[in-house]
Amino acid sequence: MWALGWWLMRRWLRRRATLAVAGVAAGASQRRRGIGAVLGAVVLVGALAAAFVAWRRFSGGSDDEGWEPPSEPLPPAPEPTPEAVAA
Repeated sequence: MWALGWWLMRRWLRRRATLAVAGVAAGASQRRRGIGAVLGAVVLVGALAAAFVAWRRFSGGSDDEGWEPPSEPLPPAPEPTPEAVAA
């Protein structure tokens, strides 16, 4: 009886071990595909950003000097009235 029980238990443990190893291997290959998809998405976003930057540079023209600050400084802000401070 013990020999039969031992044989059944070993068989059950081997089957579970085989399924566990197969699950780990499948998860590892799935993770590799997942990492590849993430890297592909990062590359795609980087390519789109580079194309946008290049388009902005080339569409500006050679005489475009960019943003210039105003020649006069802004006037100072008015002092708050006591009614505005109380509200």
